Amino acid sequence: MRKGLRIAWATATGAAVLAAGAAITTVTPAYAAAAIAEIKIDTTVSFIPPSGSDSIPFVVKVNSPYVGSKAPDIKAEFWKEGEATSSAGHAASVTALSDLANTTPAPTPPASPVEVKGSIPVSSSDKPTTSTGKWTLKVAVYPDGSTTAVSSDTATFEVKAATRVTSANVDPDPVYLKSGKEVDVYAGFHLEKFGDEKITDVRLESKDSDDYYSLSTGLEADDSYHDSTSMDYSTSTGSWQLRISISRATKKYSFTKAFQVKKSGSSKAKSKITLYASPSKVKKGKATKLYGKVYRGSKAWSKKILKLYFKKKGTKKWKFVGYVGATSTGKYTKSVKPKYDGYWRTTAAATSLTSGSLSNIKFVDVK
Repeated sequence: MRKGLRIAWATATGAAVLAAGAAITTVTPAYAAAAIAEIKIDTTVSFIPPSGSDSIPFVVKVNSPYVGSKAPDIKAEFWKEGEATSSAGHAASVTALSDLANTTPAPTPPASPVEVKGSIPVSSSDKPTTSTGKWTLKVAVYPDGSTTAVSSDTATFEVKAATRVTSANVDPDPVYLKSGKEVDVYAGFHLEKFGDEKITDVRLESKDSDDYYSLSTGLEADDSYHDSTSMDYSTSTGSWQLRISISRATKKYSFTKAFQVKKSGSSKAKSKITLYASPSKVKKGKATKLYGKVYRGSKAWSKKILKLYFKKKGTKKWKFVGYVGATSTGKYTKSVKPKYDGYWRTTAAATSLTSGSLSNIKFVDVK
């Protein structure tokens, strides 16, 4: 009767029962139930970075990974297109599971499936997959201290080409500033898109100061870009660059093209205007405040009358809006109620003693 009870207990628990004289030893079948339920790769960011290195995240769902308080060791490796999966793969990162607290009674393990995060390294030197090839990721679950996997699974995925900016140019280069005149400066490039790329900002910016000119962010139908601005004699000289900021899924990239700005001597004092908008996002019909300060040399340009201009988003023509006067300290303020998304700028006309200037451009988003 005792023998029958032992057999029934062993069958119910799945444990092996070993008899050694009067003693009975039980051996738990560790991790026998552990199994990979799913491998999910974040394909929204499965692409080559334009430069340097990055990673492609993935999540592994594992059923019943714990036995008692011990966590398994989860390892991952991957193969690029054309590599034999029968050979050793490249190491992928996996966040280790922690052991549960060793208490009595034993702690309740987390509900299955348990999610484990990992990442696959990718470099700008890697090649995107072809129409017939993919990368392969393999994940395996190893019991604590064991070198034999109790569960493994694979997943294949595409790796798309990197975002590229080609044919970037600034014309003229160098830019020669002329006293009392504005110089038109043209910028262009071509965006090679392989996903949901969006241009978030384009500007000409000084590498030696905070001086910059904002440009539009719209592309032509063929994904080429063309825009221009005008630089006056007050523009900072030296090393400049065309900076193109692009987002793709959750990634953000910047591409630059260097150029030079130079000018000859002048007896005229320089002028400069700063411009800010608050708020920069408004509902249609609501007001936003445009404000800033105008300088003559390093000091305020007292009582200077400025012109305010607006350029509707998607157009190239600036329209005169009105005049705004600076105070004795050079500060000015103008409240406007924009109807459309667009750009704002103020200008100061030149005098016989002071060069004219353009402010930086501020974009106001009308919801």
